[in-house]
Amino acid sequence: MANDYTTIAAAPVADADGYVTSVNMKVGAYTLAATAPTFGTRHVTCTRTVAGAADTAGTIAVVGKDLSGQTITESLTPGANGILVTGTKFFASVTSVTGVGWVIGEANDTIVVGWDAVNVVATSGGVLHAVTINTTAAGIITIADAKGTIAVLPASVAVGSHFVYDVAFSGYLRVEPAAASNITVIHSASQPQSYAMS
Repeated sequence: MANDYTTIAAAPVADADGYVTSVNMKVGAYTLAATAPTFGTRHVTCTRTVAGAADTAGTIAVVGKDLSGQTITESLTPGANGILVTGTKFFASVTSVTGVGWVIGEANDTIVVGWDAVNVVATSGGVLHAVTINTTAAGIITIADAKGTIAVLPASVAVGSHFVYDVAFSGYLRVEPAAASNITVIHSASQPQSYAMS
């Protein structure tokens, strides 16, 4: 299995309108404000704002790429007024967001589409080899997979520290500095889901 590395230079943050800024809901393609989160892969989120009598609910179809470069799709059903809905797939990039099945009620509801703060650097299972601290900040660094927490590095770890794990991860590898530490994570490369290990 090929190895890869990911450098993270900031704490991951959610961006509720990173992909689609506030716009009237519709049947058809939305204009993308960005095509990828700031780094890593994220879940897609959407939030609906109701105007007058609520529109008849539809869905949004999201098309993009995963970390292995394979095309992935997900359908999200926006919730009631102001409710954040979060998908389950990890998108490295998004190529289109399309409204399906909307019927306008009293006035146009609006929608924003973005990403959450769950930062995943590898999917499909594999091996976490090591983490190197390039610069440090006063925030912990959490490393987890689908089974739970693998490690929590303390705040302000010394620059140049190198933590070797060589431990299998399941489902995905989630790495989240709580502050602006710059770290390099050495791990297995993501595989297409069609032959991914668990």
